[in-house]
Amino acid sequence: MPLFQYKAIGEDGRESKGVVDADSLLMAKEKLRKQRILVTAIHSLSSLQKNQVSLNDSQLLSFTRELSQLLKAGLPLYESLLTIEEKQKKSKSHVLFADLCDLLKNGSSLSSALSKYPETFHEIYLSMVKSAEQTGSLYDAFSQLTLLIAKQQKLKKQLFSSLAYPAFLGGFCLLVIGALFFFVIPSMKELFEGRTVHPLTHLVISISDFLNANVFFIAIFLLCFIAGLVFLSKKPFFRKTVSDLLLKLPYIKKIIAQSALVRFFRAMNMLLNGGVPFVEALRFAKKAVNNGALAELISHTELKVIEGKKMSHLFAEASFVPPLVIRMLTIGEETGNMNLMMLNMAEIYEEELDKDLQQLTTFLQPAVLLFLGAVVGLVVLSILLPLTDVSSFVSS
Repeated sequence: MPLFQYKAIGEDGRESKGVVDADSLLMAKEKLRKQRILVTAIHSLSSLQKNQVSLNDSQLLSFTRELSQLLKAGLPLYESLLTIEEKQKKSKSHVLFADLCDLLKNGSSLSSALSKYPETFHEIYLSMVKSAEQTGSLYDAFSQLTLLIAKQQKLKKQLFSSLAYPAFLGGFCLLVIGALFFFVIPSMKELFEGRTVHPLTHLVISISDFLNANVFFIAIFLLCFIAGLVFLSKKPFFRKTVSDLLLKLPYIKKIIAQSALVRFFRAMNMLLNGGVPFVEALRFAKKAVNNGALAELISHTELKVIEGKKMSHLFAEASFVPPLVIRMLTIGEETGNMNLMMLNMAEIYEEELDKDLQQLTTFLQPAVLLFLGAVVGLVVLSILLPLTDVSSFVSS
């Protein structure tokens, strides 16, 4: 059934937007009239307009959790979706929920309806829902998806919060240095003209002169550099190159590997627990790692496992995989309980990652402040040295 988006004026005189499903434009208007909605504009939604709607991470988590709770309460799937759709009538994402209800009403499966929005529902999500539809365990699937999405969001927040304050200090550091070289030093440069100054003072003044003389070109260079980084960040080869370089840094390598392994093991545990075959689980879990080196290793493992090789042997060939992972995978293969081993490894590395992030934050904050203090101290010292000579000359 087609969807129609409308604009209307409410009883309070404010304009509102909404979506209604009907067989035709005339029936849509009649349906809204019966609901006493004063429509000012209405048009049919195309497939392209529908697909442009997506949910952010928090909305996806909320939708998954609410659907899980409604299914647990015993509501049928369509009634559960309809309940969520009615709750979201005033939100910008209402089109998505209305379309899902419409697709289910017309006989589509839930996994097929969700696949219409690949920007919101990734392959792991769709695979779990499709497997649950076959086994009749939708509530269990959405419960596990709720846990997975919540864990992934927690990991993102940990990484962001660990780097946010050091990044703020770094930005403040650049701001202070820029103010010194672009404003403070040029305003005091006249004091040192015609005098023999200390080499440190001469260096600082020279740097300030160079920056002020080429400020336009420096700004253009920085803009081009940032634009180039944004453009290259979308290229797989660039992301893989950066990932390989980061994996060579002593402490950063450990944190990146841990975060990727946590995402991978969480996804594998959920997929295997949902009844997805091992090889398919590898293919879907690869999408969750966001790490080029580990994704390449998983792709290689996926091909070799089909040939009969063990995952533990294949992971042992990668230098960045910790020895504990190899031992745990070996035990899981010997006992036939890979699902439990994946869960244990996810929890182990989640705890280690939390500790390492705290240590990194503890180290970065004083390091950035120390760097800022050293730069400001050198600049202030370069200014004070000739001023000391001036004061002594005047006293004499």
